[in-house]
Amino acid sequence: MHGPEPGPGEGMGRAVLRGGSVLAAGTLVERLARFARNVVLARIIAPDQFGLMAIVLAAIALFEALTEVGVSQAVIQNRRGHTPEFLNVAWWINVVRGVAIFAIAAPLSPLIADFYGEPALGPVLAVAFSTMVFTGLMSPKVYALQRQFRFGASVAITQGSGLLGTALTLVLGVLWQNVWALVLGTVFEAFVRFVLSFLLCPIRPTFRIDRESWRDLFAFTKGMFGLAFMTFVVAQADVFVLGRLVSAETLGLYAMAVTLAMFPLTLFSKVVQPLVVPILAAFQDTPDALRATYLRLERLIWLFGLPMAATMAVAAAPLLTLVYGPPYAAAAAPFAVIGVYTVVYMASMVSFSVYLAMARPELQRSFTLLRALLLVVSIYPLSLTYGPVGASSAMLGALVLAMVLQVANLRRIIGLRARAYLGTLGGGLVAAALVGALTAALGLLNLPVLTLAGLSVVPLLAVWGLLLFRERHEVRALRRRGGGAAASDR
Repeated sequence: MHGPEPGPGEGMGRAVLRGGSVLAAGTLVERLARFARNVVLARIIAPDQFGLMAIVLAAIALFEALTEVGVSQAVIQNRRGHTPEFLNVAWWINVVRGVAIFAIAAPLSPLIADFYGEPALGPVLAVAFSTMVFTGLMSPKVYALQRQFRFGASVAITQGSGLLGTALTLVLGVLWQNVWALVLGTVFEAFVRFVLSFLLCPIRPTFRIDRESWRDLFAFTKGMFGLAFMTFVVAQADVFVLGRLVSAETLGLYAMAVTLAMFPLTLFSKVVQPLVVPILAAFQDTPDALRATYLRLERLIWLFGLPMAATMAVAAAPLLTLVYGPPYAAAAAPFAVIGVYTVVYMASMVSFSVYLAMARPELQRSFTLLRALLLVVSIYPLSLTYGPVGASSAMLGALVLAMVLQVANLRRIIGLRARAYLGTLGGGLVAAALVGALTAALGLLNLPVLTLAGLSVVPLLAVWGLLLFRERHEVRALRRRGGGAAASDR
């Protein structure tokens, strides 16, 4: 467990590259498997069953968010996070939390089902809530390894369980063709993740609670308290509101479109985000270097993300038809909106990582609260009037405003100037305009839908290829910048 921290200079750069490569490869395989599963299941399971599953996942997320205090982030951020004493305290907090959530949530399943007018949801929810017990039992040692950019075990645990859960879901989906296949696959995945975590990252829990570790964890989690719930509100409000206003079929179409639109964000959160916090944490005592690294990360996100959002907006209907089938083209408009939301969310996650790197997560709370309040005020009337388009637009509007204020606050924290941040957007906007124009031109050729969908990604891939070649030196410089601060993390 007590593996060496990455050394200074290029040593950390190599660690970042190795860790990122392992994480990217494992995540890509697992997420592509999930993508293929959705492609198959969308053609054999009715959309209303996906609508029910969307409510199930939202309910799980609600109860998790109510008690989330950021233990995993504390393990990564704290310099003592790898010690047995610290991990023991972290494990017990997660176990108590998971068991308590299940004990409270499971008996409430019938009430939730009645709220949505779906009696069949009761037993489904009761079974689904068991995932929180298995999540709480996971070994926190996997998070400690992330600080050292050692992602091999994390990939095997997360992606391995994901692949096994995906396989079971696919088999059960073919056999049963209902929501139970989706739920049991999710529960099985959580169980396998717990087992693998102790096989590959074992710890020895004891009843002895180290006071210093407890104080460190409590100090960090106190700053995190409430953030997860507010984040949940801004991430799942659309499902909760639409679940009451539209049919299960419409919700299912919307939920699957959102899943596809947020596929890049899922990859980002699994591959890039675990690297961002440790990299920025290396500069927690040097604001100038932290600011420069943050700006470089944001520039790369906008540069590659905005052209992708342009493709998703212009070719929404053909892409949904290609992936899920013709019925899902009805969700083209919200798909386009969520495509933009995805890119803005990536940029916002990097901004939040600055606060995590400085062990000041409470600085994010006011922006998340503002975003949640904006959604509470706007999402119901917009959803009532415009349906899924209104819901997705409310989410995007709240995120953009909160992001603007978040960036403005970084001026006080790390001396970030508005002009410097706006400069990170220029290249991405130009690339997005070019990709959008080329993709729109293809739409004028009156091609078959599937052909148009295939050709619509060509402009994006071409621009990405040029950008990757042009930005290769910038990526290397970012790695060197990370390596140069490694000594401060030792």
